[in-house]
Amino acid sequence: MKIITISGAHKGVGKTALACKILKSLKDFGAIKTTVSKENISVTSKEEAIEAPGKDTALLKEAGAEKVVLVSSPRKDLGWALKVALGMVSGCKGVIIEGTSVLDYIKPDVAVMIKAEGKRIKESAKRVLKKVDLIISSNEFDKAVKFVKKRIR
Repeated sequence: MKIITISGAHKGVGKTALACKILKSLKDFGAIKTTVSKENISVTSKEEAIEAPGKDTALLKEAGAEKVVLVSSPRKDLGWALKVALGMVSGCKGVIIEGTSVLDYIKPDVAVMIKAEGKRIKESAKRVLKKVDLIISSNEFDKAVKFVKKRIR
C-alpha cells in the first residue's frame, strides 16, 4: 500500500484541501485524518463521525476516499493509533494521511508539506522537515498533485 502524507508548517494552511485534490486524481485510496489530543485515544471509521457536515473527514469522503479513518491521540500514542488506522484501510491501494506529527512514526512513499508565505513554522513541522519530499505554498496544489502521482506510480 502506498502512503502519502500531507503536513502543514502551521494550522489552517490547506492540508485537507490538498488531500481532497489528490484524492480526486487517484482511485482506490483511503484517507486518515489525524489530530493530536491531550488525553484520549480514538480511532474510528464510524459514519456518524466521518460524515458529519463541515468536518474535514466528510470532505475527504466526498473527494473520493474509499475509506476514511479519524485518529485523535496524544502525541506519545500516535504511533500505535496509526498502526490501527492503517490496518483499517489495508484493503485500499494507498492512503493519504493528513497530519504533521505522523512523520515521527512512519516513512511514507511521498511526504508533502504546505507552508504559507511569511508565517512562522510550528515546532512539530520543524522537527520533520528533513523527512519531507516536497514543500509547497498553498497556491501550488497542482504542482503537488503532479509530484505525488509521478512518485507513486
